[in-house]
Amino acid sequence: MRLSHRAERIDPFYVMEVAKAASLLAAEVASSVSPMVFLNIGEPDFTAPPLVQAAAERAIAAGATQYTPALAISRWYATRFGIQVAAERIVLTAGASAALQLACLALIDAGDEVLMPDPSYPCNRHFVSAAEGTAVLLPTTPEQRFQLSAAQVDAAWGPRTRGVLLASPSNPTGTSIHPNELRRIARHHADR
Repeated sequence: MRLSHRAERIDPFYVMEVAKAASLLAAEVASSVSPMVFLNIGEPDFTAPPLVQAAAERAIAAGATQYTPALAISRWYATRFGIQVAAERIVLTAGASAALQLACLALIDAGDEVLMPDPSYPCNRHFVSAAEGTAVLLPTTPEQRFQLSAAQVDAAWGPRTRGVLLASPSNPTGTSIHPNELRRIARHHADR
């Protein structure tokens, strides 16, 4: 099968290669006095707890296997947190990557630029690229907790900039952006 030119431009996800090598090494030492503990890609080495498994079985047996209606989620936010989120603003996805991909496809046009910290989750730049945009990676340091500052965003913002893609906590660094800094970034660029 021939891959699209778009797919050929995507760099390999190197962490998966490291994870494969680690898995092979783990198998070698699994029965030893020093088995490996995985702290790499967010996949636990255990299954769901028995209570969760039992709840899943009950839900399947009861036929509760369809998508949760957005209206039910909207009501849950109102009941649980006292906030109003309109059902038409809720999109259900199979995880954060699917949500980010849809958001990029919905918000980015060809030639748009999206600012993001470097390092950041490698797939994020590919989501932007798939939407025919350009990821602009802004180097970050341990002193700034590998998060962007409002000053960096201001300095890098240009006429083709469409937005900023941030994660807090960050993948892969695990650091969080200070809420005040996030507010400064949002305030400065909300009207652009």
